[in-house]
Amino acid sequence: MEPIYIFTFTGAFAMGAVLSARQVGHDVLTQNQQALETKDATNEQAISTVPGAFLAAGNIAAIVLIASLVYGGQNLIWWIPVSFLIVSFPAVYHILLRRMLQPKVGSVVYTGLALVGLVPMIQAWMA
Repeated sequence: MEPIYIFTFTGAFAMGAVLSARQVGHDVLTQNQQALETKDATNEQAISTVPGAFLAAGNIAAIVLIASLVYGGQNLIWWIPVSFLIVSFPAVYHILLRRMLQPKVGSVVYTGLALVGLVPMIQAWMA
């Protein structure tokens, strides 16, 4: 399989998972701020936390994104991974992936798809 395809598939879903996990954290923060404004600040039941599965999915996806960038840097011209990281991957997330799944489900599903893309990447490194 061509390195550009492996890099694009893995990186796009890893970036989507990272941005979805960030959105989940932002939503919880916004919810906590609204709860503190409307209720008494001493009421601890109003404060919610980010579930660990979404934090773990975001962190794993960030590691996969870094591995994808290293793979792209080794097999492609240097400007391709840089431009994909800055322009293409966020554009794919905001135009396509964000509309397909909600952030909570998307962070887990996109992490799984990024891990699937990690398999041929590791196989190419070992070959």
